[in-house]
Amino acid sequence: MPPKLTSFHSQVNVQRQVQIPMRDHINLTADIYRPKGVDTPLPVLLMRLPYGRAIASTCTYAHPSWYASQGYIVVIQDVRGCGNAEGEFYPFRHEYDDGFDTVEWCTKELEGSNGKVGMYGFSYQGVTQFQAAVQQPEGLVTICPSMATADLYHGWFYFGGAVCLDFDLNWALQLAQNRAWYLKQEPQATKLFEAQKQSGKWLESAPLSEIELFKNAEFGDFGAFFFDWIGNQKANDAYWQKLNPLSYFDRFDLPALHIAGWADIFIEATINTYHQAQAATPKPQHLVIGPWQHLPWLPKVGEIDFGEAAVSQIDRLQVDWFDFWLKGIDNRICDRAPVQLFLMGRNHWLDRPEFPKNTDTHKLYLSSQKSLSLQVPTLDSQFPDIYVYDPRNPNPATNYGFYDQIHVHQRWDVLVYQSDELEQDLAIAGIPKFILYAATTAIDTDWVIKLLDIYPDGKQMLVSMGVLRAKFRNSWTEAEWIEPDIVNEYQINLRPTCQNFAQRHRIGVAIASSAFPLIERHSNTQKLPSEATISDLVEATQQIFYGAEYPSHLQLPICP
Repeated sequence: MPPKLTSFHSQVNVQRQVQIPMRDHINLTADIYRPKGVDTPLPVLLMRLPYGRAIASTCTYAHPSWYASQGYIVVIQDVRGCGNAEGEFYPFRHEYDDGFDTVEWCTKELEGSNGKVGMYGFSYQGVTQFQAAVQQPEGLVTICPSMATADLYHGWFYFGGAVCLDFDLNWALQLAQNRAWYLKQEPQATKLFEAQKQSGKWLESAPLSEIELFKNAEFGDFGAFFFDWIGNQKANDAYWQKLNPLSYFDRFDLPALHIAGWADIFIEATINTYHQAQAATPKPQHLVIGPWQHLPWLPKVGEIDFGEAAVSQIDRLQVDWFDFWLKGIDNRICDRAPVQLFLMGRNHWLDRPEFPKNTDTHKLYLSSQKSLSLQVPTLDSQFPDIYVYDPRNPNPATNYGFYDQIHVHQRWDVLVYQSDELEQDLAIAGIPKFILYAATTAIDTDWVIKLLDIYPDGKQMLVSMGVLRAKFRNSWTEAEWIEPDIVNEYQINLRPTCQNFAQRHRIGVAIASSAFPLIERHSNTQKLPSEATISDLVEATQQIFYGAEYPSHLQLPICP
């Protein structure tokens, strides 16, 4: 018996718990929204998510009923093993085939479909779009991935070769609790719910590879995939190659609207994927980047309110995009600038023909007295700047985004350099880079670079951040250990940004070897950080060089 068509509001009907069969006879579950009073076939908008059909990404988007009221059949589907869907859940593993089968069903079997499908959604829901797209299902015309990636290693689970600990652990915990909740399994659902409120305790665990949260029967093994994430620490590990849509991007050939946020933890991954999509297909790839964090997409981000210009218009933009590609409405959306960037500090949008390429840079060199200079110091530094990194007491981190760093910088294990007051505004757009000359007593360690906007009152507002695990300084796939106390050059890309430094502000750079728990603490040994016990941890004496021979410096991409 088909699901009953019920009234959701004055303009939309909804069918709930519609069963969609997969090739292996597993049924996935969807809610289907339709505009009332429409008898002609309509295009389909599809979202696939692990968080429950009722949520449907409404933490960032308008409710599916609004999208349906714009003249679409909207399908919100639980992925395998989530919500009421059958099967076992493992993040991203089944989304290639299940995404293909679902799009095919929406194209050929869904009542009222005109055979054209667009996909939308952010984060996990964005990755499922890439995974479906590379399978080239019939009927999939376009996608709108937001804050997502085709490369799950770089900028999603790992940042500069270091585990993104805060995200990895808390997300595994969220997915594990969801799974226990879907299955109504106790006491695990309650225990995991309580653990979510005490995640700081679990972040301190050592070694991470033995964390009982995902091994102890008291919690169940619902989050065991966490050990796969932290155990595959090289970009070319077969684990990532199988999960990454990027491995199959020779089959990506769709127009796409990419959406990102400067304060999103996945900003680097999103921009990288946008470039990879451009290289894969001549079909239009548009990019919109607001000041937003991962969620919600509000004008106030961290400690800064970016005003009315930062109010999200993404729902309307996506419908315009779908109207063009799925309905053939000549709304000239593809005549708009293909790249739209929000310039923070001036709080307005910039239209650009392409993402900035860093061809014009503003360089600031480390100098004596913790200063940043426009000129390379003419003399070699007589003595490097030194700090000691103790992994038992790692330098703490705020959330990524626009937060004052001064309280986490009042320590011995971070060096802060600053420029003179700016005589006029300086706007940057693109990927900042830091060239670091440094030595360490460790055989491996981490380097953490922060770009700061230092206010006249002393606030040190985080603008961007870069991380590099030293053994990956020359290759993401072949580790090269360090010879202790030898100066090495490190080229460290920071996360993309678009920022105006105001007159009378200063530009700042902070150098440390940890940002805990944003990244895992490094043991300063050859042992994988995730496998190091407390007794394995070793202090490292870090020496930062500058001067004519070792010109450590910041490269800022000038806004064109």
